[in-house]
Amino acid sequence: MNIPLNEGTLMNFSKKLTSLSVVALLSFAGLTAATSPAQAAACPYPVTDQTANDHPKDSIRLISPVLDDSNSVRRYDFEGQFTLDCDWFGVGMRFNQVYVPFGQNVTLTFHAQSEPAGVALVNTPVKLRANKGYSSSNANIRVNGMKARPAPATAADGADVVANTDINGNVSFMIMSPDDCEAYGGILPKAPKSLDADTPHDVTTDPMQDCYSQLLPEITGEKTDSADFVELHYFDPTGLDDSTDSANIRLLAPTLSASNAIMGDGVVQAYAPVASKQIIAFQATKDDGSWARNAAVTVRINLGASGSNAMIAGGIVGNASRGASTTLAYSDLTKTAEDQLVLTGTTDAFGTVTFTLNNLDTSGEPMPASATAPVPVSGAKFTKIAVELTGKDNIGSDLEIHYFKPVPPITVSASASGRKISIRISNAIGKSFSVSITGLRKVTVRPTKATQTYTYTVTKGTKTVTVSADGRTLSKKFTIK
Repeated sequence: MNIPLNEGTLMNFSKKLTSLSVVALLSFAGLTAATSPAQAAACPYPVTDQTANDHPKDSIRLISPVLDDSNSVRRYDFEGQFTLDCDWFGVGMRFNQVYVPFGQNVTLTFHAQSEPAGVALVNTPVKLRANKGYSSSNANIRVNGMKARPAPATAADGADVVANTDINGNVSFMIMSPDDCEAYGGILPKAPKSLDADTPHDVTTDPMQDCYSQLLPEITGEKTDSADFVELHYFDPTGLDDSTDSANIRLLAPTLSASNAIMGDGVVQAYAPVASKQIIAFQATKDDGSWARNAAVTVRINLGASGSNAMIAGGIVGNASRGASTTLAYSDLTKTAEDQLVLTGTTDAFGTVTFTLNNLDTSGEPMPASATAPVPVSGAKFTKIAVELTGKDNIGSDLEIHYFKPVPPITVSASASGRKISIRISNAIGKSFSVSITGLRKVTVRPTKATQTYTYTVTKGTKTVTVSADGRTLSKKFTIK
């Protein structure tokens, strides 16, 4: 939900006020504040229902890159003002301002899940609101190839770009650096003294003294999403040293740990369904922990001599002209000693490389007992992947994804027509089910087909149908006339 009345009212009112404290307060409403947490005030307009945004339907979290207080400006003041005082956005919203060298691109990867259940939202459209309305954003970026106009002084955005989440609930957007910070009236500031320094806009309270873009992912709406704001502030990279001799490589997406993957020595193994599409993101950092920016990177898929045999299509996100799409290349399964698919590119402003990994197989391994079950010794269907800065010393683990054929869920249904009751059982060949129907003797059935229907003739009256297996029961009542 947008808030044009409240924010617009505040902005019009601000024209009559000149006090710096009032300007700071009004800037909060337009998402362009220059205040500190100590200056935050209660919401400057009446809040109808203070609890309206307390229970978001979903969360949309930035997982690549990882932003914190050491490498960005975390705006706790905005977060409190926008969610607790003014209830404009879903509780849990986060806001980070981060510096980006002019000329370097950025790929942002978000994880979407339902709340409060925490279930990944698969194949779900996510809209990235670029140069968000009211933000005064003035960087002429492109998002997935779409040019973002300067943020208008309304609820409208400079661009709204939609992409779908993958099987893990992750979605990526490629943001191209502006080609001219003066195109929409801004300037290119000099480099900040540190990554957590106040932005030029915050220091001067004048957005035209900066070059930035405010981005917000959205699924259901402002009040019902608990989402992460990301504000990219571009700076003059003159004199910036992007060179590196070595890098530490770590996986950011998908998020894998000992609870959902097999963490081995030098390799992380995980499972995925056959024919699945995933977003994979690795980050390279220097020995001092800083991002290995703008460095040549090689992604090796189906590593030579690894035994990898999965059919793969892959491409670095936004590798087409102006980042408009991702061009895929395909693994060559005839190769055994060589890597079957090699992608090359450049790390972005956060040292990350993000690529799509699409499996093209129709058959795979048996479905594992759990996400951490040992991978099969024989009959495996997998890909092994290594990511490295080209020609540098690299430290990190390979990623090995094993593809399995999902077992279709057992389904049981009951229906009535005339004086017949039918029970339909699917995906349960050889499994025993007890069937009880009012007025009939209890029986046991064992399906011999993928889908099997059992039909019973009954008399008039109310009939209760009960079908049970493995402690699970379907119970349904019918009135037979």
